[in-house]
Amino acid sequence: MGASTLLLTGNIDTIAQMSCNPAIGGQAKGQMVREIDALGGEMGINTDLTGIQFRLLNESKGPAVQSPRAQCDKKAYQFRLKHTLELQSNLQVFQATVTELVFTGQKVTGVRTNLDIEFSGVTVVVTTGTFLRGLMHIGQNKNEGGRLGDFSSKTLSASLIKAGVKLHRLKTGTPPRLLGRSLNFSKMEEQRGDASPTLFAFHDTRDPAGLFHVEQNGEQYIGWQPGSHQVSCWMTHTTPETAQLVRDNLHKSAMYSGEIEGVGPRYCPSIEDKFVRFADKPRHLLFLEPEGRSTNEYYVNGLSTSLPFDIQLEMVHSIPGLENAQLLRPAYAVEYDFAPPTQLYPSLESRKVENLFFAGQINGTSGYEEAASQGLIAGVNAVHKVRREEPLIIGRHEAYIGVLIDDLVTKGTNEPYRMFTSRAEYRLLFNHGSAELRLLHHAKAHSLVSSTRLARIEEKKRQTDYWITFFETHKAPAGQGTLGDVIRSSTMGGGAMPEFPVEFSSQSEALRQEVMYRVGYQGYLAREQRQIKKLSQIEKIKIPPSIDFMQVRGLRKECAIKLSATKPYTLGQASRISGVNPSDISILMVLIEASRGGAKR
Repeated sequence: MGASTLLLTGNIDTIAQMSCNPAIGGQAKGQMVREIDALGGEMGINTDLTGIQFRLLNESKGPAVQSPRAQCDKKAYQFRLKHTLELQSNLQVFQATVTELVFTGQKVTGVRTNLDIEFSGVTVVVTTGTFLRGLMHIGQNKNEGGRLGDFSSKTLSASLIKAGVKLHRLKTGTPPRLLGRSLNFSKMEEQRGDASPTLFAFHDTRDPAGLFHVEQNGEQYIGWQPGSHQVSCWMTHTTPETAQLVRDNLHKSAMYSGEIEGVGPRYCPSIEDKFVRFADKPRHLLFLEPEGRSTNEYYVNGLSTSLPFDIQLEMVHSIPGLENAQLLRPAYAVEYDFAPPTQLYPSLESRKVENLFFAGQINGTSGYEEAASQGLIAGVNAVHKVRREEPLIIGRHEAYIGVLIDDLVTKGTNEPYRMFTSRAEYRLLFNHGSAELRLLHHAKAHSLVSSTRLARIEEKKRQTDYWITFFETHKAPAGQGTLGDVIRSSTMGGGAMPEFPVEFSSQSEALRQEVMYRVGYQGYLAREQRQIKKLSQIEKIKIPPSIDFMQVRGLRKECAIKLSATKPYTLGQASRISGVNPSDISILMVLIEASRGGAKR
């Protein structure tokens, strides 16, 4: 966007380091990565060029819930993105730990660092991850830090509290890392990558020339041809011995001994939680994921724990294939501060402090993809705030990113929030291949992609619309209706596909897949579009920030209290607050209309 930007980080060498598993994507998360790519973000292309295994989840189900997922080379992912930042114009990267914010009245105007260097900025985006008063637990052992071997930001919390920002505690965890040569893979089930990998970036609208090098200065980017030389993951499982070890030592777990006050992620539970909450399950699946091509380190997906190290060792050795495993790093839980996100506007700007934005785990989310989505939106809106322009607000009906941010700022969260397809009312519209077309108007309006790529996306949209119209208007032979009818019949398992024109077959695979999805599921997609149109009116009605909900006649007290706490941006957002019912929305609508001079109606 051409804005002068400073990135401050406690350690330049750990920019983009994957603190947890070396994977990007998954259910709903894969769609979000494609949305990030459609809005000019780096996560998709960085994943494609450092990925070591690609799999399309839910391949046997409908395209709407199919999600790409990739294992990455952990170090290659990290180094490539660090290099990308170093070569980015208008961006300065500097190593320093922010110790406090600088305020002028109720506006943030800069930051102070541990080096006694101050930086001024019109806007500040805070992205602290798990480092805000981060505390790691291994049994009764405690160490300060946002992740193993890294620092803890201990003073910034006090600065935020002083500014009126409320903070609470959350918890997350990570499993042990094992030495590959100490594992017996013959006792595990191999999981190979897809022969035809589904990538994250939209390569059909990109200029491929700039992927591996920067022509103007000859610097070589790290990375390889996407989808080439894939490696395998391996599946094993816990045993009755594993379960007994965990149950016998629950009192030693930091989570169950009362050492941790923060709430953990319900949808990514520790092994202790699994054996307590799912006591009827005879075993739990575990996935051995390689951390890279140039390391022998493996991540044990599904074995997150905060048990003492000696118990961890016994537990690992009770698992088939891991009987002689050597631990390179122990599992641990990490507890950290977060700011409940109902304190934010939909732009991710603080309601308490002007020009201050929050993104990532400080907003209560869990996962690389959720953090990257927020970082992108907060960054765009920090620029718009400087330029006094309208913020980028993505609707719930447009993208998973819109659902994520609306859920956070409207409903808040008291546990690490993770995106699922079930959270989106209009998920049939969110197939991963449509992200560029869905978000084209935002990318164009906010100058988020290059002019050449924008032109290619617009041409792709024209071609997509043309072929949809073609199939819906051209008759099929033998009285079968239109070509679209035949495609729908085939999609639902009722016959063969029609013969396609050569011109359509010569289009890119991405375009053909999108057209086939739109035509094949036309009825379902149209139903969701009708629902969106029906509800769009209240989404457009903005609530004046001056309204005192406690003084609105006829509004129930419970509703007024919740509205006062959340301060919704639109009537649509207000309608999604727990405890606000349709009659409350009607009262607000009348009040807003009256304030606009529409009292007669």
